[in-house]
Amino acid sequence: MNTVKIDNRIPKIQNKLFEQAHTHSLELKPVAIAMSKQGIKGEKLYSHPGMLPLPVPICEYLLSFNARQMSILSATFFANFYKYVANSEYQSLMSNMSIAEKVFASYSDEFMILHQETNEEMDHIWSFRTVYSMVCREIGIQSSFDEPGFFYGSVGAIPQSDFDSFDTRFTFDEDLNETLLNLQKGKSFLKNIVEQTQQRGQNFTYRNLRFMIGDAMRMLPAEKVQESGLGSLTLLYRYMANVELKKSEAYLFDSPEKFDYEPLAFELNQGHLTDEARHYTTSFDLGVELYRVAPPEAQDFVRYFIQLIVEDYISASYTTYLEKLDLTVQGIMLTDIRVGLNSLSMSLHHPELADKQVDINQLVNSWRQVSSKWRNIIGYMEQKSWQYKSQQLERLIKALGLELNTSKLGNRYERYKDALAIKEIQKVVEVA
Repeated sequence: MNTVKIDNRIPKIQNKLFEQAHTHSLELKPVAIAMSKQGIKGEKLYSHPGMLPLPVPICEYLLSFNARQMSILSATFFANFYKYVANSEYQSLMSNMSIAEKVFASYSDEFMILHQETNEEMDHIWSFRTVYSMVCREIGIQSSFDEPGFFYGSVGAIPQSDFDSFDTRFTFDEDLNETLLNLQKGKSFLKNIVEQTQQRGQNFTYRNLRFMIGDAMRMLPAEKVQESGLGSLTLLYRYMANVELKKSEAYLFDSPEKFDYEPLAFELNQGHLTDEARHYTTSFDLGVELYRVAPPEAQDFVRYFIQLIVEDYISASYTTYLEKLDLTVQGIMLTDIRVGLNSLSMSLHHPELADKQVDINQLVNSWRQVSSKWRNIIGYMEQKSWQYKSQQLERLIKALGLELNTSKLGNRYERYKDALAIKEIQKVVEVA
């Protein structure tokens, strides 16, 4: 079988990083088991208050939570955040195996890097599920761990109707069969997939993408996976997920000198960050390298889809909290709003929040009634997040020579460029 040859500098670096990381045991399972046995104890926080996707600074109701209640709310958010991460990692796990098998020589360094990561992802998923189960147990509810992760279309803002029809199980219909046939025919037919995507809505686009980076690779012969550039598409799409995760996770326990964080939650976060820092470089370096060695038709194909993902990501990411609420009321779903409201709703089942019962819809409406000057205001943590995201997106845009549709993005593009130029982060700032 022909395999793809890449610059051997990349696997050498990744192998060294892997060996350094695993000189001592780095499994998350022992920490997750300890968290499960301990439960939600005391008044310690499970995340920085500014990372809660809820408008704490402008909401009297949330500001009235005592330290114990805020601990429970932050633990519920911690569990829901990592549930979203785990379900995103589950897709990566399947994609890693396919790229390793269809693109690289068996047991080569490149092949083993992706298998090493798969092993780590399985540890992460098990650990995050254990923590989520603990939080549900403490609150006194039962709740599924199944969740539409990053690769199920929640890259950007999606219509509620699309969100309701997402199915995390694999279904193979006529549309996907057409995609598979075009991939089987080879690189000259990739433009047919682009044309088909341009005629359809966002739900189809992301179902199609999820199929191409997952089951399609398993169904296709190795030479078709290679000439379609699917390995590159998968890893660069994964890079976008890594950017989102790293942005959130890096600031989850920001300013430890100011807050009393739960030590085991902090340890789990730091252990996961160590693994994901390597996965992040694999996504970018290996993805760009596979892009460079792909046929021109495959490069055009990869560039089209990555540009679409980047634009959707910018469109949704560079929005203020109140703008996101406005979109939610219009029937547009955003992941952070959903995770925040789900966390609040779940936490209200805890006996110690008996005095905090509230109608969530009425609460959201009250947030939307606050002074319009808050609509364009972002805080310190959002500035840090925007700055980080813009720097990482710029790397990808330059590497692939993407030309973003600035008129489609409007002021979101201005905010992206402003965030890229940030030198000093301020307490609050008004954005374009």
